[in-house]
Amino acid sequence: MDFDKLSARLAGALRTAQEGAAALSVRAVLAGIGVLAFLVLALFVYLAPPRVFEEEPDAVTFFQIGTGSPGDEYFAVGERLAAAISRPPGTPRCERGLPCGVAGLVAVAKSSAGPVANVRAVSSQHFESALVAAPVLDLATRAETPFRGEPAVRNLRAIAGVYREALYLIVRRNSEITGIADLEGMRVSVGPVGSGTREAALPVLAVHSLGRRTVQIFEHERATAIDLLLRGQLDAFFLVDALPSEEIASLADRGAINIVPLDDEELEQLVRPGANFQPLYIPEGLYRFVPETRTLGISMIWVVNENVDPDLVYRITGTLFYPGNRQLLSGSGLAGLLPGDEGEAQRFAIASLPVPLHEGAARYYAERGLVDPGPPPPGPAPERP
Repeated sequence: MDFDKLSARLAGALRTAQEGAAALSVRAVLAGIGVLAFLVLALFVYLAPPRVFEEEPDAVTFFQIGTGSPGDEYFAVGERLAAAISRPPGTPRCERGLPCGVAGLVAVAKSSAGPVANVRAVSSQHFESALVAAPVLDLATRAETPFRGEPAVRNLRAIAGVYREALYLIVRRNSEITGIADLEGMRVSVGPVGSGTREAALPVLAVHSLGRRTVQIFEHERATAIDLLLRGQLDAFFLVDALPSEEIASLADRGAINIVPLDDEELEQLVRPGANFQPLYIPEGLYRFVPETRTLGISMIWVVNENVDPDLVYRITGTLFYPGNRQLLSGSGLAGLLPGDEGEAQRFAIASLPVPLHEGAARYYAERGLVDPGPPPPGPAPERP
């Protein structure tokens, strides 16, 4: 065989092999770059907070949350909510694992005279939003006391039930009062006019056919009620407060009180699914000398006027369940604020609502399969043939 021809064939084969190897190398490099780019994009998506929190605002939006007196549970909850949803202009971009509010939103907790005043303030658009106890909200929609003589309130909508308090019935340690029926003829404080305590206590008395004709009802502030009870000038008082309550714990540590169970048959009509009250247990050992005791839980509802921008409410609702905000919202001192993991907190938020969800909040929960989506927007009318 001719040596020159053989050399030429070998050289051609070598060039072909080199070209194939080079092409394969290029394809491998390009494929590697593609995989790397995908991983970088996926990491960015994972680390980035929800886009609805990051969109640049056209202007600053101020948002008020009506609460209660400075120092009470309503004000404390309002401060936490305001901190969670706020993200003023100039704030650094949100980082995964850290709190993140709505871009451009500045929220503030506003003190008020309580839930009854909050209903009127939001209905009249004096406040954009407020916290209202579920029983008070229910009375407002039916124009019943303390709203008797006023038009029924129809323009309030819910963002979420954000907090749950306990209804306590407190008596002296040596008292013979062991149930609601024993209050007949007794001196009982139901809390001041306009308070969540009063509007929770009165229905409890009513289902036992107790009222001003059968009970000596007083409307004292909590400090006055405690003082009168310890002096023997009051037989019992109702109080809506946190679980645990610092004031109840102080009284229990002194061995000064008993907590009366709210667990009889008459109360069952108040705790039906979706009602304004829920069964709630005070664990044994939470208060000194107090065994496990069933009482009633009362939801604190965050409401807005129906005219508030749906997109804004949608974003605000999302901040409540954003993982970076969970520690901020459920920190020490407010264990009843949207408790549990994300799914539990979302179910808690819609469990007891006397008014409909706001359009923006409903969209958020519907996207997560927790409520039925509303009817689709009407489409164009079909053309006539």
